[in-house]
Amino acid sequence: MARSILKVLSDEEVQRIHETSLKILQEFGAKIDDEDLRNDLVDLGCSVEGDRVKIPADVVEKVVENVKKHNHLTFTSRTGYTVEMNPDTTVTHTAGGLPDIIDLETGAKRRPLTEDFIASMRLINQLEYPEFPCALVYPDDVPSQINQVKQVELMFRYSKKPIYSPGISSPGEAKFIASLFKAFEESYKDEIKNPMGNVCISPESPLHIPQVITDTMKEIISAGIATSILSAPVGGMTGPLTLAGGLAQVNAEMIAFATVCYVINPETPLFYGSRLFYANMKTGCTIMGLPETGLASAAAAQMAAYNGFLSDVFGLCNTSCTYDVQSGYEKAINGLVPALAGASWISGFGSMASLMVASYEALVIDSEIFSLMKRVLDGITVNDDTLGLDVLHSAIEGSMILAHPHTIKHLRSGELFKPDLGFNSVWSDWVKDGSKDIQTVARERVRELIEKDEIVPLPDDLEKEVNEIMAEATKELVK
Repeated sequence: MARSILKVLSDEEVQRIHETSLKILQEFGAKIDDEDLRNDLVDLGCSVEGDRVKIPADVVEKVVENVKKHNHLTFTSRTGYTVEMNPDTTVTHTAGGLPDIIDLETGAKRRPLTEDFIASMRLINQLEYPEFPCALVYPDDVPSQINQVKQVELMFRYSKKPIYSPGISSPGEAKFIASLFKAFEESYKDEIKNPMGNVCISPESPLHIPQVITDTMKEIISAGIATSILSAPVGGMTGPLTLAGGLAQVNAEMIAFATVCYVINPETPLFYGSRLFYANMKTGCTIMGLPETGLASAAAAQMAAYNGFLSDVFGLCNTSCTYDVQSGYEKAINGLVPALAGASWISGFGSMASLMVASYEALVIDSEIFSLMKRVLDGITVNDDTLGLDVLHSAIEGSMILAHPHTIKHLRSGELFKPDLGFNSVWSDWVKDGSKDIQTVARERVRELIEKDEIVPLPDDLEKEVNEIMAEATKELVK
């Protein structure tokens, strides 16, 4: 249950940022290359100057009201794992599209392969968190022209949880990804009435939706597949360096994208996928461990809620390149701050080195980190029973608190957090157990969990259809 107990922006600041976004949309507009869509937007009430579409406040209001109609969603995997999403929930997903992975055996960084992609899905199946696997890595042994299509196929095949599809920027691949969504959801329609996953699509910053993206949107949004809008300006490079300015830009880009979606298919659920981030301004390299990552994500969660969106934000992100104290404090602060602000989706699981390297061990560690966060989000229950007056009365009368039924009841009900991975005893026990660091413990757990996972085969008719889709995608796209 999401507990919006932290406000990094006051209500007045949220309003002011939103008003700035409206000014951006009305005065600057968004560059939209697709002439037909520009004409459709004029019919909706927008104005056009060249290739820029200016969106007035009344159109924004119409679009936002439509977004609110689709912010209660239930996702179900083909094996029946169900996740509820609404303005009062917080769920999680992995990072996506990472170009490298840490080899589980050697500890060396290398390019990921299909076997890594599959292994990551199977590991996530066995973890409590995240609830959604994203396409954690880009398998290097798959042709680039169909890489995203293959990722979606593998996710549907091996994940026992609803999927978070890779970011799509190719209309050719989008067509076949939509076909895969349709094939799987049609195959299981008698047992499963809910969507089996979502996709994500990114506009370009600042305020540009190029032809290749609108063509991609026509395939995905027309099909009604739930979509995260990933607005990703880099502060000081493709957006203002200031957090307030970046948030106003993100908010404007979200609304512009949602407005285009409205004229394509107003029934498609949309997520506010803020990806505002920053670089080391001396080197130009992205650095994700900054506290501004979590701060901007928390603020974006507030902006999303203001406009009726479910939010999808950065979370367990770090700059550290190893399993050290720096990694822990960076991930904890950048995940906990937006979680406390009521973010709907927290991302970043399984990543290291500013979202450039994936790690099996990090997936396991991040599940534990979020378990601690979840305990904080659950808060403190205050009622006649939990106040424990009878326990104190018994103790005063000479009884032992340790043996009291109240103590036993609440110990068993989870009043106190119990680590699944982390050490939970004293120094002498740690030495007795081999003085293992968290990476060693996590690596052992990875092997146990992957071995434990049982693969669920596809029905024969679906297997045939999926193979046909993949063969057609290869024939059409791989030149």
